[in-house]
Amino acid sequence: MLDNTASTLGWTVSSILGDAGPQALHNPNKLALVWENGALTYEQLRKRSLGLAGALRAMGLETGDRVASLLFNRGEIFELYFACAFAGLTLVPISFRLTASEIALIVDDSGSKVVFVETELSVVLDEAVRKTSKPPKIITLDATAGGDEYEAIAEDHAPLPAAIPHDDQMILYTSGTTGKPKGVVMRSLAIMWCAMQQVAQFRITRDTVMLLNAPMYNTAAMNESSIPTFLTGGTVGIMPSRGWSAERLGEFVARWAVTHALVFPSMFRSMIEADDRNPLPLQSMKWWYTGGENCPPALIAEVRRRWSTIHLAISYGSTESGLPTLIEGDDIERHPGSVGRCVPGQSIRLLDADGKDVPIGSVGDVWTAGPSVMRHYWNAPQLDAETVRDGWLKIGDLATMDEEGWIYIVGRSKDLIISKGQNIYPAEIENVIRQHPSVIDVAVVGLPDEEFTEVVCAAIVPRKDIAVSKEEILAFLLTKLASYKKPRHILFIDTFPIRNATKVDKKELAKVCADLLAS
Repeated sequence: MLDNTASTLGWTVSSILGDAGPQALHNPNKLALVWENGALTYEQLRKRSLGLAGALRAMGLETGDRVASLLFNRGEIFELYFACAFAGLTLVPISFRLTASEIALIVDDSGSKVVFVETELSVVLDEAVRKTSKPPKIITLDATAGGDEYEAIAEDHAPLPAAIPHDDQMILYTSGTTGKPKGVVMRSLAIMWCAMQQVAQFRITRDTVMLLNAPMYNTAAMNESSIPTFLTGGTVGIMPSRGWSAERLGEFVARWAVTHALVFPSMFRSMIEADDRNPLPLQSMKWWYTGGENCPPALIAEVRRRWSTIHLAISYGSTESGLPTLIEGDDIERHPGSVGRCVPGQSIRLLDADGKDVPIGSVGDVWTAGPSVMRHYWNAPQLDAETVRDGWLKIGDLATMDEEGWIYIVGRSKDLIISKGQNIYPAEIENVIRQHPSVIDVAVVGLPDEEFTEVVCAAIVPRKDIAVSKEEILAFLLTKLASYKKPRHILFIDTFPIRNATKVDKKELAKVCADLLAS
């Protein structure tokens, strides 16, 4: 007979390592987690997580309280992840790239009562804590090991005897258009549903070795790659969060016999250049998926040609939505520029400003619904009112859909350029410019203009080995796009300002372009 606790909790993150979970029953000695400075079996991960859970409860934390982490990529983050799941607490991973003022905002907004911090980040956290209204308890970890303070609670504390139910597993903060970070409340059920979608989509099994190739303060590492791997009893390998290079990625793939990884498009560019110098050791790799930023068709075609034995998928979504669409294999070249079709367990609609479905081929706002979609933002009812409606979430992108359901993103709603009354979608122009053989990448922004209200500016990162001129780019564009969509300004730059580790910061890029034009 099942005990009341198990039946009450049902299918949750804590059940992955729980008494009735498949990993606890069948895979206790299987390697669950490996990183540069350590490794844990499923039994060790469970034991240490339960010890941490008991210690956090002994500190006086109650169900629903928040626990923050300010750490570089390391295995202890998943000990905290599962400890919070067992203890009925909510984890708040904070970006190590933030300033003290930004960290203070998140600690205050979340009301985090405990913060686990890396030694190297203690100075910035101390400054942040002085700015908070209610300073949290701080627990410091050593650079390459837990350290005495952390180990005392992870190893020596009596484990929590039973999991405590609470559905808010995590709050992930993303950049906000108002300048204040948005706290996305990640429910345990939503995380588990998204994990099952990925298990099916990316063929994840107990033989999978998943490389976390993203910073462990966003959903790409904390949920989308890791949890489906733990769920099936595979192994999660964590790359260091600093000093990334294509050669270093190859080193960890070879060291851990990695089979699966998320690789961002900008990483693929570096990998191609490195592979030209010396072939990367990727023999164990079977599956990789990409997304999180624009995927230039020419780049993706080169990736598929060069590493033809590795299956590639492109996924689309957001922290708030999970992964509602997918395109993979030969479909990528059959439908260039598409982010795929709706996946099982998710629904998608394209709506106009009045909330009505747009006709096939017309541009509309992307809305999605399903169990993996977030329920609400933290302490932001106005934002909820703008983005969540009857179970549907407005992602913030504009897209078209063809007769077969293939979806094409044309730009962010907030990035729409209105020039002399004409709607211009940056992604449409970017996708054309990326086809030029002299272009590595491009980002299009709108700049203020007295006559046109806004004009189009294309910032291009050119190939170093092929000369190209503004006139050549314009001539190329005008064979594929209407004249009113052509950029008024074309600038050649070395790199783009980046936010959230992967995405072009178009607000900052517009400032850079305006300054270059004014100089």
